[in-house]
Amino acid sequence: MPLITRLWELGIRTRSSCQDYGAMLAASPPGLAAGDSRWIDFCADRAWLELEAEDAEHLVGLLSRDPELRLALSQWGLTESWWCVRPLLPELIGGRGKTAPSAHLLFPHEHLERVVNVLREAG
Repeated sequence: MPLITRLWELGIRTRSSCQDYGAMLAASPPGLAAGDSRWIDFCADRAWLELEAEDAEHLVGLLSRDPELRLALSQWGLTESWWCVRPLLPELIGGRGKTAPSAHLLFPHEHLERVVNVLREAG
């Protein structure tokens, strides 16, 4: 809750969030085949934020001021890595795809306190 409150104080709008996305998926996997643990395992012990794309870009900019978080944001495939994605969506009747209006950030639950502290300093 402190993270969401601080985001709102900074004018960063959240669309959805979960402090342990893997546990949420394991309890009720939306759109996943029953028994598919690959995504659940990947998301285990990770927080999830869905933000307006501009707000996600702003948040990544704020967090990149911290050397440890900047490294986690820029590396892939490590336990401490963040995963930030903005989906491409198909048109309903074909044609060009378009970029989704929101972005998803998945990050290690252990970074929550550090993120809140960095955002408190962001003023």
